[in-house]
Amino acid sequence: MKNFSIKLFAATLCLLGFFTQNGLAQDGGTFYVGYGVATANSVEDVIGDIIITTFTGGSYRVTDSKYSGAIFGGYRSYVTEKLELGGTFVYENSSKDVLMESSGTSSVSTKTYALLAELKYNYINHQSFRLHSGIGAGVAHARTSSKDDVKVEKDKTTDFAYQVDAIGVSYGKAFSVSLNVGYGYKGIANIVLAYRL
Repeated sequence: MKNFSIKLFAATLCLLGFFTQNGLAQDGGTFYVGYGVATANSVEDVIGDIIITTFTGGSYRVTDSKYSGAIFGGYRSYVTEKLELGGTFVYENSSKDVLMESSGTSSVSTKTYALLAELKYNYINHQSFRLHSGIGAGVAHARTSSKDDVKVEKDKTTDFAYQVDAIGVSYGKAFSVSLNVGYGYKGIANIVLAYRL
């Protein structure tokens, strides 16, 4: 999985380089970092825990759930006057304690790494104000470890990663701040700080 993620990231950089060298990209690019809350992972995890607790009559319970939120960063460049293409790396950490009547208490922690290729369309694209939507797709790699009194178990999974930003607003010229609302690996709501070259 690690090799696949590296290859996907390298392919994204090559694609951006191709657009830039062949004049398909507009002048300059944008580097950005951001933070999102209520990610697809955390929402699905909470819903799954509620369903399992309900169907087991409370013999399976989750306590002390913690979610770091999505921490992400990336690069994008204009390929037309209103369309931007880029790549984003996303990290999220979660932990919880699981209480089961049959086996006692165990601690579960998951670290998720995702790599997304993204498109962003600017409906309004003024110099210091932009109204936009975006979509992204890629791969996510999760490392889960569970620990109880007796043993430690580790598991790795690879999933489809995605983000749909239904609507977003950006304000600023060289330095800008954005607020986006959508759903996916960057959260239901995320805030972005960006620097345009």
